[in-house]
Amino acid sequence: MIKSFQLIYHDEHSLSEFINKHDLDQHPHLLIQAFVGDSPIAVIEELQSQINRLLPYGTLIGCSSNGQVNDGRIVTEVVLSFTVFEKTKVDSLLQEKTDSSKQLGKRLYEEMRKPDTKVFIVFSSHLQLGVQEFLEGVSEEGNEIVIVGGVSSDLPNKRPTYVFTNHGISPDGFVTASLSHEELLVRSNAIEEWQEVGPTFNITKAKGNILEEMNDVKPIRILETYLGKRFVKDLPDSSIEFPFLLQELKKKMAVYIINVLPNGSVELSHEVRVGDKVSFGFVSVEDLIYSTTKLLSQLKRHPVEAHFVYHCVARRRYIRDVTDQELTYFNRISPVSGFFTYGEFGQRDDKVKLLAHSLTYLGLSEGVREPIRNMKVDFQLTPDSDVMMSLTHLINTAEKDIKELTQNIQISEEYYRSLFDNNTDFVYSTDLSGRFNSLNPSFIKTFGYTKEEILGKSALQFIREEDVGRVRRHFYRAMDGREQYYDLPIASKNGEVNFFQIKNIPITVDGKCVGIFGIGRNVTKERQFEKKITQLAYFDGETDLPNKMKFRELVDEHIERANKKKREMAVLFLDMDRFKIINDTLGHWAGDLIIKELALRIQGTLPKGAYLGRFSGDTFTVLLTKDVNESSISAITEDILKTIQAPFTYKGKEFYISVSIGVGIFPRDGEESTDLLRNADSALTWAKSKGGNNTVYFSKGMKEENTRKVEMEAHLRKAIEREELFVAFQPIIDISNQSLIGCESLLRWQHPLWGLISPAEFIPLAEETGLIYDIGKWVLVESCLQLKKWLDQQNAKFYISVNVSAQQFQHPTFHCDVKEALLLSGLQPEYLCLELTETIMLHDAAHTIEVMRSLAELGVKLAIDDFGTGYSSLSYLKHLPLHILKIDRSFVQNMSDHTPDVAIVQSIATMGKGLNMKVVAEGVETMEQLELLDQLGCDYAQGYLIERPMTLDNMNTYLKNLHLVTSQDS
Repeated sequence: MIKSFQLIYHDEHSLSEFINKHDLDQHPHLLIQAFVGDSPIAVIEELQSQINRLLPYGTLIGCSSNGQVNDGRIVTEVVLSFTVFEKTKVDSLLQEKTDSSKQLGKRLYEEMRKPDTKVFIVFSSHLQLGVQEFLEGVSEEGNEIVIVGGVSSDLPNKRPTYVFTNHGISPDGFVTASLSHEELLVRSNAIEEWQEVGPTFNITKAKGNILEEMNDVKPIRILETYLGKRFVKDLPDSSIEFPFLLQELKKKMAVYIINVLPNGSVELSHEVRVGDKVSFGFVSVEDLIYSTTKLLSQLKRHPVEAHFVYHCVARRRYIRDVTDQELTYFNRISPVSGFFTYGEFGQRDDKVKLLAHSLTYLGLSEGVREPIRNMKVDFQLTPDSDVMMSLTHLINTAEKDIKELTQNIQISEEYYRSLFDNNTDFVYSTDLSGRFNSLNPSFIKTFGYTKEEILGKSALQFIREEDVGRVRRHFYRAMDGREQYYDLPIASKNGEVNFFQIKNIPITVDGKCVGIFGIGRNVTKERQFEKKITQLAYFDGETDLPNKMKFRELVDEHIERANKKKREMAVLFLDMDRFKIINDTLGHWAGDLIIKELALRIQGTLPKGAYLGRFSGDTFTVLLTKDVNESSISAITEDILKTIQAPFTYKGKEFYISVSIGVGIFPRDGEESTDLLRNADSALTWAKSKGGNNTVYFSKGMKEENTRKVEMEAHLRKAIEREELFVAFQPIIDISNQSLIGCESLLRWQHPLWGLISPAEFIPLAEETGLIYDIGKWVLVESCLQLKKWLDQQNAKFYISVNVSAQQFQHPTFHCDVKEALLLSGLQPEYLCLELTETIMLHDAAHTIEVMRSLAELGVKLAIDDFGTGYSSLSYLKHLPLHILKIDRSFVQNMSDHTPDVAIVQSIATMGKGLNMKVVAEGVETMEQLELLDQLGCDYAQGYLIERPMTLDNMNTYLKNLHLVTSQDS
C-alpha cells in the first residue's frame, strides 16, 4: 500500500510535528519531493539539514518552481510531498552538467536502472541544458521505464534556480528519483493538445536546434509580423503560448523557443532540418478538457493510491479555472501534488519527449482500490476560458464540411451545386430570420413537400411547439459562429415522425454571417437501437426493473436532492430466504416466474417516491425518498414480509417463501451511495444470520464487525504459512472401562495480536471464503502424521477423529485427499475417523452417499457429528456406511432424570446399537452425566470431565501419564 501526505513548509517545528503526526520516521521506503518556489540556496540547505536529521531514511529530490500543488490546490508557499511505500525501493541521483546531455541521460540509466525499476522522476534546473537530448539518452538505453517530471525554469540568468537531493544542490543539472519493485503498478499520461493556426512555413536554413531562417526570413521577423512585438519581447517564456508545430512522421509535435540569439535566430527545444515545415500552434482547450475527462474517468474505475502532476506554467496563467478543477478532481481520487514547469517530460508516441502546455501525470499503486462510484467529472468554464474556447472554434472554421457548404467563397458554383444536390442527407439554408431559401432534392424526398410549400416559410412552422425554444437557441448560437448539433423529431407531410440529427453552420461572407446552413440525417433506427442498448445496460431483462448500475445512479441522484432539501431517505436490501431450494426443486424456469411475481408483489406495497430494483439473483433493492422515518420504513417492511409470505402456486402446488430485509438510512448510515448500499447490505447479512424472515436496521457495530471480518480474512489467508494455526486434541474414552479409545482433532488459531480466536468465529469465515478446503486438508494431514507418531511410540491403540466441513466433503478431490494423507503418514485407514455433519446430506444426497461408500471401502471410519440437530432423514441412516453417531452436547448437558433429553439420548443409543454403530456423547462435564450415559447404553464419551482440548505438548504428557498408569496396572 502507498500513502501520500503533503505539507506547506514553514519551519523545523511544523515539519517535526507533521512527521510525528504521520509516523513518517517509521518507514524505510519514503520519497520526499520538495517544491521550494523561488527560495534562496540558504533556505534549501536548511531544509536539507532538517530532513536528513528528522528523516534519515527519506530520499529527497526537489527543485525551484513557479507555482506548487498542495492537496489539489495551487499555492505559493514551499510544499513538501511525502510518499510512503510498503515495498517499493527509492533511490536518488544528482547530475551536474559536465558532459553532453545525451551522455548524462545514458549514465543515469546505467547507474540507476535495476531489473525491477518502473519509474524515473526527473527535475531539470533550467531549459538550456539540452533537456530533450538528455531524455533521448535515457530512453535510448531502454524504453521500459516510465519517465516523468519537468523543468524548473526557462532561463538560468533570470533568477537562480536549483535542483537538489539529500546531500547536493545544483543550479545547472538534473535530479532523479527511481522507484523499483516488481509489484509497483504505474499509470502515466501526457495530455498535450494543439491545433494549427495561420500559414505553414518552410525551414530554409537551420543547424541542429538553431532555426536561422523560415521562408528565407529570420524567424524573429516572422514572429513579430504574425504574433506581435509583445510576443517577441517576452520570449522564450511566451513561446509556450504559440509554439511551432513541426511535421514529424505524419504527426505534429510542439517545438518551442528556449533562447533568442542576437542575429535574429532562435534556439528550439528540438532539432530541425532544412525542408521541414512548421506552423504556429495554439492550445485546444476543448480537446484538453476531453482528454483530461477521459483520464479522470479511467482513474475513477481504477483509482491509484498516490499520484503527481507536473503542469505547464502556461496552463496556470491562461486556463487557470480548468487547471484548478483538474487538480480538485485528481485530489478526490487520492492526494495530489506537483509543480508548474517550463517544460514537461512525458510519453508521446512511445518516446519520452519535452512537452509544452501539457499536463504530465504519474499514478502509483502497490495494491488495488475500489472504484470511485459517485464522482462526476464536469468542467465549468469561466468567461476567460469561454473566450479561449471561442478562439478555438474560430481557428477550426476551416473544417471540411464548412468549406464545402460555404463554397460560394471558396469553390466554384458548379462544385457547390453538385455537392448540394447529390448529398444523401437533406441540406437546406435559411436567412437570418430562419426562413428557407434553398433545399436539396433529398429534403423534398424526405418530407414529401414541394419547394413551393417550403421556400420562404419559417423553419419553426414545421416542428413541434415544444421544440421551438430549443431550436431557436441553437439557431442564434450558429449565428454567433458556433456549430450546433442536436436531435429533433420532425413529421413528414403524411404525418410520419422520424428522429433527425441536425447540424447548423453559419454562412459567412466577408467575415459576416449572412445565413445558416442546415444538414439533417435520419437517425431513427440508431436512436431506437441506443434505447434498446440502454434498456439492456440499465434494466433487468426478466423484470424490467432497474439493475444494479441503474439503481446506483438513482441513489446518487436522490442523495444530491436529499442533501439540498436536508431530507432523509432509505435503501432496503431484500433477499429471499432459501430461494435456491425453489430453483433446485422446481427448476430455473419456475424460479424466474416466481421472481417476476415477487417483483409485482413488492411493487404493490411501495408508496409514491419509492423505486424498486433487482440487484442480482433473488436480491431486490428499494429506494424510499418521501416521508422517511423508522416508523414509515417499518410499516413498509411489514407489508413486504406479509405479501411475500402468501403462498406461490406453480402447477397446482403451493410454495412458501420468506424474505430477509436490511435497511440503511441516509445520511446517518452513509452520505455517499457506496457507503449507504454497503451498509444496507451488511444489515441484510445480519438479518439472514438471525434466521431470516425479519428486518434489521444497520448499526455501527455491523460496520465494525464487517471490518473485522475483512481483516480476519486477510490474516487467515496467511495463517498456515505463518504457523499460527495448530491442532488441539481432546481424548474420547470407552465409558465401560474409562480407557482411551480415540481423540478428536480440533483446529485452533493463535493470532500474534488478537490472541486465541474462537473457532466459532473463524471457521464460518473460512467456509464463506472458500479457505476451508486448504485448511481442512492441512488439518487432515497433520492429524494423521501425529497419530502415526503416537501409535509408534505408545502401546495403546486409539483412533483420531477429524472434522470435515460440507464444502470440503463435496470437493471433487476429497477422496484423493484422504488417500494422500494416509499415504504420507503411513497411518492405517481404520485409525482415521472422519466426522461429518448432518447438513452434508442437504447438498447432493446421491453424491454424498457415493463418496461415503468409497471412503468406507478404503477402511476409514465415518461419524455423524452433532446428531439430532440437523435435517437428515432417519431413512438415510440404514443406507449409509456409518460407524459412529455423536450425540450433540446440548442433549447431554440438559440431562436429568426428569427431562426429555434423557429419552432422546436413550433413543439415539438404542438406534445406534440397532444399526451396529458406536455412540459417542459429547460435552460430558460431571460424573452424574457419565454414570447416566453408561446406564442409557452410550459407548464412548468426551468432554471437560475427561479432558479439555489440549495442545500437542499437553497431549504428549497425557499419553505418557496414561502409559505409566497402564504399565503399573499391568
